[in-house]
Amino acid sequence: MDGRLIIRNERLETAEKLVSENPATLEPVGEASLASRALCEEAVRAAKEAYPAWREMPAADKRRIFRRAEAVLERRSGEAAKLITREKGSPYAESLAVEVYSALESLNYYAGNQGRLLQPMAAKHHVPLFHHKKSAFHFHPLGPTLIISPWNFPFLIPFCDVLSALTAGNTVVLRPSTTTPFVALLLGEIFIEAGLPPGVLNVVVCRVPQAEAMIVHPDIQTVMFTGSVGVGKRIMELASRNLTNLSLELGGKDPMIVLEDADLERAARGAVWTSFMNCGQSCGSVERVYVAREVAGKFTARVIDLARQVKVGDPLEPGVDMGPMASAAQLKIVEEHIADARAKGAAVPVGGSRIASLPGYFVEPTVLTGVDHTMKIMSQETFGPTLPIMAFDRQEEAVALANDSLYGLTASVWTRSRKLAEWFAERLDAGSVTVNDHMYSFVEPRAIWGGIKQTGMGRSHGPFGLHELVNIKYVSLDFLKKKSQAWWFPYDRGLEHILEKTITAYHGEGFGRRLGAALALRSGLGRILRTSPAMNYVKSLPRIFKR
Repeated sequence: MDGRLIIRNERLETAEKLVSENPATLEPVGEASLASRALCEEAVRAAKEAYPAWREMPAADKRRIFRRAEAVLERRSGEAAKLITREKGSPYAESLAVEVYSALESLNYYAGNQGRLLQPMAAKHHVPLFHHKKSAFHFHPLGPTLIISPWNFPFLIPFCDVLSALTAGNTVVLRPSTTTPFVALLLGEIFIEAGLPPGVLNVVVCRVPQAEAMIVHPDIQTVMFTGSVGVGKRIMELASRNLTNLSLELGGKDPMIVLEDADLERAARGAVWTSFMNCGQSCGSVERVYVAREVAGKFTARVIDLARQVKVGDPLEPGVDMGPMASAAQLKIVEEHIADARAKGAAVPVGGSRIASLPGYFVEPTVLTGVDHTMKIMSQETFGPTLPIMAFDRQEEAVALANDSLYGLTASVWTRSRKLAEWFAERLDAGSVTVNDHMYSFVEPRAIWGGIKQTGMGRSHGPFGLHELVNIKYVSLDFLKKKSQAWWFPYDRGLEHILEKTITAYHGEGFGRRLGAALALRSGLGRILRTSPAMNYVKSLPRIFKR
């Protein structure tokens, strides 16, 4: 396994190393090189030097590179999934389905849409005086992009961010989590094999001081970060020094609302999967369930039954549904939240403890009842395999409870009623709302990802995500053969009269008043002022009847 850094498509080994640990066995995965500040600066320099050529490369050539990367990843898909499982701890089937397959779908999407997603968009004019102009919005890349990626989806998240940045025409320096360095280095290998030009994607594993030095580097034009609120605020503070463009996705406390008419079997299975998948270590996991009181008992009983069936163990073993937490620190947070809930009166009918018989950071899938918003399990991001359930009596109460959070990433509503689904979707504070499903939108390349409140700022994925990574430039063309515009110098009395009548013609109250002003301009006043440059105003008056 190659733990060397990637700068300009060259593999660089350093004297300083870090050990990547398998969270299931606590055995080392391998040693990865750590970048010094000088090497980080070299990576930024490489991205800057590669930027002009990458920006101008024809879309067809970029498409071919992405297609080759798709073929490389397909061929190495098993290798990638096993590495993700060893370094992060998700079951092999889950690594293959959620991270590798989804990365392939994103590659396919961006490859097929190279040169299309950021085509100039025609801009119509509202002001009648400008109707002869031809204007458009153009989308231009910004330059070197620093991507700081997390450990919870160490392949999929940086893969999607890299694809977005490259599709927008930017070059990339990827700084992965020091917990999962080998997965990110494999990502870089795939693009090298696909023929990505040197310097377009550089992967540097480094400590926090070196990462912060890159954030404040004047050549970095955008920082994309996925991680905690605290670190996101620190990055925002650092980025303010150069007013660097930012895209921040900082977590969630996603609610699931189960209505009385829901398909309870589907809702219960959805709750269990979206709470315990990836050991609950997803910012889009269901972390709070609100269920209509009329069906709360039946729903909770089914959830408890399904949670007891979740098989926990070595993620490389067949049939395992849930692996370990990724780190001891994250496991400690989960234990603290469960203990706090218990101390405040919550019941734990399933789970709630570490699994001492296994060597790694294993914890039982945990269902909690009798919870309320005084508990950390309902107010703070737990990021673990916990499923707290709370009953509600009225629809308005469910919305208020769901919105009572510092976060606003995603939310889901479970109902058979289209009318109720639409009612809730309009009122929930979230970047995405799904009905009778949850969390799938991250792996849909045409969707967006991101949220409001302390979830962060900006969106990623799809066309709207690309808009976060470009300069949206307004370009207007005027080739009308005239020496000057009517509102240019010199000002004269004719312009003043025409402006007065024009203001009434376009903005006067009542159709009769506007028509009178228009007729005055087209008749007597017009004849007097035919020689004035201001007559350009008069010539545009027929358009008032289209407004």
